[in-house]
Amino acid sequence: MAINARKSSGRDGPNPFVNRKITRNQRNATKRPAPKARPSRSHRSASLRTYPQKRSRRSITSSPFHHTRAAITDLDIPLDSRRPVLIDGENVAYNDISSEYVANRMYQAYQWFAANGYRALILCPDYLLAKLSGQTPHMPIELITDIPDGRGNHATNVEFELTLLQRAADEQAAIVSERSFASSYHSHIDVVQNRVIGFTFFRESIFIPVDPYGRAGPWLREILRK
Repeated sequence: MAINARKSSGRDGPNPFVNRKITRNQRNATKRPAPKARPSRSHRSASLRTYPQKRSRRSITSSPFHHTRAAITDLDIPLDSRRPVLIDGENVAYNDISSEYVANRMYQAYQWFAANGYRALILCPDYLLAKLSGQTPHMPIELITDIPDGRGNHATNVEFELTLLQRAADEQAAIVSERSFASSYHSHIDVVQNRVIGFTFFRESIFIPVDPYGRAGPWLREILRK
């Protein structure tokens, strides 16, 4: 009877670990800890999510980062310390989407400040009235004469800008405008750097930011206070 020879496996062969010496370095070698399991995406996002603590309105007055829309309308400034507000009618009325001058946009800007207890006045070149579309609600408008009409005046109008800045300096007033005043700021640098309030329109509603100049300030509360 033939017998098929079976190849010896490691299990049947000599033990390779017999008489093997272990050196001190191998014996004292520090074992590397096993890597921790990586949390799932949902767990990671949940663990990184922070939730702001609730604070009272009075506790946030010194930190404008936490101002809310309600805090804007409650500026808590004494009446005799509030600045008058000059609204750049030509810039505010212009709608970038329709390329039209809309009278209601000026009214919305005026109404926002008037409703919050501020004396507001709209300044605009006298030629603007002929360009306004829609009905003109009742609001205080002062027309400035001798301002040349030109294309793109809603963005840059040096003659009108100089008049606007001079009035703000004389009356210690703030200005509502999105102009850069790039060609006229040198005449009243302090006004341009500290007293211009930007705005945003959504449909027919105006929004006034609490940080017109960004995080570096000044903040809306500081601008509107003498």
